[in-house]
Amino acid sequence: MEIPLTLSEGSFIHGVMLKSAQEAFGEVVRRQKYPRYMTIKDASGYAGVAVNTFKKDFINKGLRVIDPDGLKRIDKNDIDEFMENMKF
Repeated sequence: MEIPLTLSEGSFIHGVMLKSAQEAFGEVVRRQKYPRYMTIKDASGYAGVAVNTFKKDFINKGLRVIDPDGLKRIDKNDIDEFMENMKF
């Protein structure tokens, strides 16, 4: 079913939809600037928390760490999954 919708520029609904779209695209761009495998510092930035908080509240609570020869890396997908599982 199709519902035609016309919004005039400057209307409240138009403004809300535009702001929502801009925020969503901004988040996509922010997340894409991080590589899949990140250092702990980059991973904490991706998660939006301080490094110490990341270690204490993410790694110490079960977020998996990749450790090839002492080069600790965090998989971006694991962060997303970890955060999804922490929702209440």
